[in-house]
Amino acid sequence: MLPLSSISLRSALLALGLVVLPPLVLAPYLAMPVMAQEDDDDDDDGGDDDDDDGDGGSWGGSDDDDDDSDDDAVWTGGYILRPRAQAPAPVVIPRPDQADDQIVVQRLSADDRATLLGQGYLLLAESRDRLLLQLPDHLNVDEALSLLRETAPAALAAPNSYYRSQAVPMECEGALCAHWEAVNWPPVTADPLCRFEPHIGVIDTGVNQDHAMLTNARLSLETIGSAGAEPSEHKHGTAVVAMFVGAAGDRVPGLAPAAQLLVVDPFGMVDGDERSDVFSLVSALDRLVEAKVDVASLSLAGPDNPLLAEAVARLQTAGIPIVAAVGNAGPRAAPLYPAAYPEVVAVTAVDISDNIYRRAIHGDHVLLAAPGVEIATAASISGVRPQTGTSFAVPFVTTAVAAAMAGDVPVDEAIDALIQTSRDLGEAGRDPVFGWGMVQIPSPC
Repeated sequence: MLPLSSISLRSALLALGLVVLPPLVLAPYLAMPVMAQEDDDDDDDGGDDDDDDGDGGSWGGSDDDDDDSDDDAVWTGGYILRPRAQAPAPVVIPRPDQADDQIVVQRLSADDRATLLGQGYLLLAESRDRLLLQLPDHLNVDEALSLLRETAPAALAAPNSYYRSQAVPMECEGALCAHWEAVNWPPVTADPLCRFEPHIGVIDTGVNQDHAMLTNARLSLETIGSAGAEPSEHKHGTAVVAMFVGAAGDRVPGLAPAAQLLVVDPFGMVDGDERSDVFSLVSALDRLVEAKVDVASLSLAGPDNPLLAEAVARLQTAGIPIVAAVGNAGPRAAPLYPAAYPEVVAVTAVDISDNIYRRAIHGDHVLLAAPGVEIATAASISGVRPQTGTSFAVPFVTTAVAAAMAGDVPVDEAIDALIQTSRDLGEAGRDPVFGWGMVQIPSPC
């Protein structure tokens, strides 16, 4: 492969918003990915969609201009997707107050008990003098209770009523509430019966493990660093990690507080530029394969590179899905990587009103959208501050992938399910702005 010219390098750097360096000649395998960085300018104008008339293409970046709704979307990374149906409006089903085919009877005589069992009642459970009975098919609860009051007046019979810890479904009370609602995510960790403990690999900058939000986090941090660079700062990594494992009782609880996180930091600081080279990034990806994580989360972006492409393929072979940010270079920028590889789940960012983040890259590789504007999360030292950028949409989709894979669901089926259940945004079906739409996180339990 020929070296990059100084002109193409300047163009690449300008597209990524970096300072233009004096002319250099770099081999492509030394190209350095840059962070899909946070953006504190929240003047989110919905994006410039003048170039959004594309056909959407397939999950692999191709576009055959055949947009009939009966076409299958095919991810060239290996997953075959069913045609995506329009998601119906959510239906609220009232929770029942009692079992519709059971009663509980107490103080029933031996003779009356034998009579009921002879009439088709089924004994489900017994505790002391209480019996849990399933009704015969020809009786409903009210009819059975009425008959028992006549035939066994000394017994106490009642419906098998249900009781819950709260009178109404649990509501989110933290600063992430609106964003959680957008992705259909309840704080499942408040349910002691639901154990959602995915093993998530995160490649990011350093993390302030002493932050109050991470006090009880199951978190291990490994630093690879870049040769000749100072250590990375803790801003970006702390913010991203807190979105996963922030304390459940905090005002900005994590999406999966019980998750086990392996954070690998391949970044370094060079003259104020925080970056990872491809050597360190590939080493970090290989570490995730060694650790056998369930899913990899990458809130970073940079140029195409054959070494990176091979590393991504190794994760796919190992059955580890990669979720990555599309990048913040602007709607007309060329695709950035690893998000643009067909094996990767490419994530864009929207605000709370479903407007696309104005600096998000558009393209046929965009797969899913998630909240990424003004996300409340951990500041680098202490406290909370809002963060914006495609980086902060990644944890929502990573959590969704992990939840969809719970119970040993294969990767392709899990991602297929997320596509089928996503909430359509923008043009009908897949489009280069929102992909298939807003991810909806399934229950892992």
